[in-house]
Amino acid sequence: MSVAQPGDTGAMNTDKYLSGIEVGTAAELTSLLCHSAFPVGPTFLESLDELILEGRGHPGGSTLMRGDLIELVGSSGSGKTTFLTNLIFTTILPTSLPDLLSTPLDGRGLHVTLIQPVTHRSIIPHLKRAIRQHIKDISPTTPVAMVDRVIDESLSRLTVYRPKPRWKDYALCLKRVLDNATEAPRGIPNDSSSSRDGKREGEGLDLLVIDGMGDPHYPTRWAEEQKGYKYYDGMYKDKARILGMEEIGVKQVMECVGRVRKMLGGVVVMSTQGLRPHKDSSSLFHTHLPPPYPSSSSSSPNMVNLNTKLSDLNPTYWPVNIQITFTGLLRNLQYPMESTLVETLQSKYRRQRDRAEQTKVYEGTVKMGQTSQGSVSTIAGGRFRFGIDSEGLLVQI
Repeated sequence: MSVAQPGDTGAMNTDKYLSGIEVGTAAELTSLLCHSAFPVGPTFLESLDELILEGRGHPGGSTLMRGDLIELVGSSGSGKTTFLTNLIFTTILPTSLPDLLSTPLDGRGLHVTLIQPVTHRSIIPHLKRAIRQHIKDISPTTPVAMVDRVIDESLSRLTVYRPKPRWKDYALCLKRVLDNATEAPRGIPNDSSSSRDGKREGEGLDLLVIDGMGDPHYPTRWAEEQKGYKYYDGMYKDKARILGMEEIGVKQVMECVGRVRKMLGGVVVMSTQGLRPHKDSSSLFHTHLPPPYPSSSSSSPNMVNLNTKLSDLNPTYWPVNIQITFTGLLRNLQYPMESTLVETLQSKYRRQRDRAEQTKVYEGTVKMGQTSQGSVSTIAGGRFRFGIDSEGLLVQI
């Protein structure tokens, strides 16, 4: 039986204290500050924000946190592009008008990068129309010259890439985003930024939008069928092999997306076409992209440590923490048997009034991962509604 020496207790206490000290770099500390101290804010869609706050509360009411990966799934014409346009214009919009009273505009004044294939219609005219209408609703007497100046200032914070619908082009755009963006949080100036071709480099990235994430899928499948699947299977199994431009796939794109989330602290929003499931009882759309494209159901909660920060997780294992499914235009159901004549006439009058206002009501479902609170944590998710007016702008319902 050994007797403990007087110095052994002190050594044990020292080892205990030293084991609790975490070692990190200044970049990791800056990334942590960027994720927690500078939230992006709400989506400005009240019904959606209420559902997200049920599953993930925030003292400041911010529903978009840095490092989030949000997937928008739905068929064509379900309202995905309108939602993206509203999200972009509220992000790049300044906080106030440059007038004497500094009239508040409720904008964020942040930087946005949009990756949109050339096969999609440009949303720049839609953004200009949305900003102009928003200013008109708040301050109808604002001079046209001032409105144009606000539009130009807002669009200066937007960077647009128009690649071909190919994975290699998406990866090159994301690589350019990573090279140009700075890791400093919002509010910290970057003196090392330089000007290249009249454009300021080294700006922060707050929101990254990839419209049409699944567009390169079928051209890539066609190329695989032409060359044969065995060629690609052997290519990806060789880890030491340097990939050519035609060999870059969704895996490399998602690795860049993970770096944008973790290193830059940006919110990433991806939209993709969805396919209806075979079950007639379900109205939800599911993504048609196979792994390694992320899925909210690709990892069970038991596989994820809830005490681990989202920025420390591998984006391959749990990449999607908010999934929004757009189910499309809301259809009126048949009148129930107990309806009275007055209720029927009132409903008919409301439909005529809505038709006169030319506002169509759309519906969506939101689900969240890594939470057990609220309807967003269930399989069915939480339902929200929004309207689209005759100008194609999103309105509250």
